[in-house]
Parts: sequence; C-alpha cells; structure tokens
Amino acid sequence: MYSPFKIVGKNWVEVIEKPVEEIIEEPKEAVEEAVEEETVEKEKEEQADEIDGITKKEIMQELDAMGIEYNSRATKKELYNLMMQGR
Repeated sequence: MYSPFKIVGKNWVEVIEKPVEEIIEEPKEAVEEAVEEETVEKEKEEQADEIDGITKKEIMQELDAMGIEYNSRATKKELYNLMMQGR
C-alpha cells in the first residue's frame, strides 16, 4: 500500500524511488559491461592457448626472420605481442 506521507520509526528504512528509466538503464549497462569483460577474458584465453603452443626460442626465431629488433630478456608474452604486431 502506498502512502503520500513520510513514515518514520525506529525499525523503518527509507526507500528512495527511482524513475523507471534509471531502473531500466542500470541493468542494461551492467549487461554490456559483463559482455565486454567476458569478451576480453575469451581473447586472453585464446592468446594464452596460442602462446602455450610455441616456445620463446621459436618466437625469437620468427622475430629474427621478420627483421624485428627485440630485447632477448623480454618475457615470452612481450615477444609474442611484438611478433603479432609485426604481422
């Protein structure tokens, strides 16, 4: 039941009503963010799978063949990203 009067008391909690537009937009934005996060995670997993299938030495050989300079102390992931940018 709705009352236009403010009801207060020791055990009452104030409820602030939002316009319907705000209520609809919040879940929509949350869903979009969740989809974006899921997409990023899938891309990371796919890249991790690709990296696992190749050794650091093979990546460095490929970079040498492509004529790309690199730091031999760089991590496998850094070298892989460099190789992918060169393609």
